[in-house]
Amino acid sequence: MKNTVKTLASVMLFGFTLAFPAAADDFKLGIGGGATFPIGDYADAYKTGWNATVRALWLPSSSFVGLRGAGYYGQNAPKYAEFFGTTIKNSSLYGVDANAAFRLTGKGAEGLYANAGIGFRSLRQTMEGSGVKVAQTDTSISYNAGVGYSAGWFFAEANAVYFRVQGADLWSVPLTVGFQF
Repeated sequence: MKNTVKTLASVMLFGFTLAFPAAADDFKLGIGGGATFPIGDYADAYKTGWNATVRALWLPSSSFVGLRGAGYYGQNAPKYAEFFGTTIKNSSLYGVDANAAFRLTGKGAEGLYANAGIGFRSLRQTMEGSGVKVAQTDTSISYNAGVGYSAGWFFAEANAVYFRVQGADLWSVPLTVGFQF
């Protein structure tokens, strides 16, 4: 599944560059990082973590609607690292998003924008105890919405992300800042 996510992210990025030979003001590719805040069931087991994000934003000057694609990886430390003799390791969360983007202010890909769409999330959890190591990865469709600000070489985003794993409703809010070109 990890290769599928990488392939999907590569195809999306390649498609952005080929299908939309937009002016530099209409297309921005960004690399950033920040904090990921788990909410609900996810917050019951894990603390605030970190994320690394690659984001492509295309908002044509001639329209207020465009596209946003993102791929990311992050980790969250467990709230209870030791549980009845079992060591719980950091959770790893990676995924891709495909979103509609809506310009709220500004011109092209610069200014304030909102986004909403779907994606895929994979959550990897690892536990060790008594010489046994167990790792489990669950992948599911995710839904996300958020806001962002893009200006020159800088961008910032806040998104709410929902996905379901083994009957648990998992929410997270990644806050990301980064550089773009």
